[in-house]
Amino acid sequence: MTWSKEETQSMTPPYLSSLARFVAETPGSAIPADVRERAALIVADCVGCMVAGSQTAEVTRLARYCAERSTDHAATVVGTASQLLPELAAWVGGTAGTWHDLDEGNLHTRAHAAIQIVPAALAEAEATGRSGGAFLDAFILAYEVAGRLWQATRARLAVHPHGTYGPLAAAVALCRLRGDPAEKIASAMNIAMTMGMASSRQALGDGATVRNIYTGHSGRAAFEALALRDMGYSGERDAPSSVLGNLYGEAFDSGMAAAGLGDVWWLRKSYFKRFASGRYTHAAMDAVETLIGRAGGRIDPAAVDRIDISTYFMAATMAHRQVDTPFGLRFSIPALIAAQIVRGLAPLTDDGAQTFADERVHALAQRIYVTEDKGMTAVYPDRQPADVTITWTNGEKDRAKVERALGESDHPLPEGTLRRKFIDLSEQALGLAGAEFAFDACIDLDRCSSAANLMANLRRYAAKQETG
Repeated sequence: MTWSKEETQSMTPPYLSSLARFVAETPGSAIPADVRERAALIVADCVGCMVAGSQTAEVTRLARYCAERSTDHAATVVGTASQLLPELAAWVGGTAGTWHDLDEGNLHTRAHAAIQIVPAALAEAEATGRSGGAFLDAFILAYEVAGRLWQATRARLAVHPHGTYGPLAAAVALCRLRGDPAEKIASAMNIAMTMGMASSRQALGDGATVRNIYTGHSGRAAFEALALRDMGYSGERDAPSSVLGNLYGEAFDSGMAAAGLGDVWWLRKSYFKRFASGRYTHAAMDAVETLIGRAGGRIDPAAVDRIDISTYFMAATMAHRQVDTPFGLRFSIPALIAAQIVRGLAPLTDDGAQTFADERVHALAQRIYVTEDKGMTAVYPDRQPADVTITWTNGEKDRAKVERALGESDHPLPEGTLRRKFIDLSEQALGLAGAEFAFDACIDLDRCSSAANLMANLRRYAAKQETG
């Protein structure tokens, strides 16, 4: 990639100018068809997660809090019949979308970019009457920018990434939907990058549900960043390098951030979840699923002496056997494996309370040991291995190993499975007909002439469920 003399002499770093031009100037027709198709699936997956999360008591209370402070009602709280200010709808939607930890991610960029972008972009597209195709363009381009920036960051392990790059990600999508030129996009990126949250990964170990607010904050902060820009506020000259390279991370590679723009689409490398837990737990759960099947569909916990799991470094960070809250179950491999054996897989929207109260789960978790295998770490993220060995009380052993967690782009879930997941997440709030409509509408976003009409239909289905 080359830059003009004017760009190299400007105050905006060349890589940031390139990213801003990419967002401003890439026509929708230049986005490959397979990227658009996968993006629509990702949006559908996010919407399903948002709908499910909207039904939880905590998100309901947040929505009520926002309704009391909303002076306008232009954007839908997805999964309900209610509307709020766009920035507040994005706050609620982002919080809801990550509540069950079922949202899409990308191990190659190390980001959950979609749930950072979709709630804010949907709210903006609805409030301004943009088409589904325009929304999809904005989502795809913002996804690429966000993923690249976090990929280029040598992130600190202690920092929870939700809420770090998220305000910038959502701001980029808003800029595209508003038709902003490159220089205004670069300005918004520099402002939004400084409005993130330096949140701690310890929230996962503690099972702190405030962690779910981080993604909601991203959307709200994005609207605020653009408002500040339009008021005349300025940001740092090179906020991504400054913030990502010094605060959230220990280094930032600006060349990596802009490499292959328009040719390399990292969205193709995304994954979908089928377990309501942190992605790093899934390979081990896949392996245990194999062992349970091999045992005829059930393993007697009393017959298990111990379980040893070898896996890659990031998965091994979730090796703790003590879990103190139901939410914390989602981020402990020993607790999840114990629950999988003792109780079976819970419904996707289960809050974990009954599992947490089951002493058999906690007892078995104490006999499950997770360690890093450096050879497995070396092949991550291209592979996500887990090697699980059960030692029975009679001394015999059984072993299963997986190389790739199910749901990765090279080990995919069928579209029919993703549709079933969406319906399972959405049927309570929208009814079966509404859930089927919503999934099909998301898949067919390029043919949607008005995001406002789409969201009006979702509110209609939600209202029908709410009134019985």
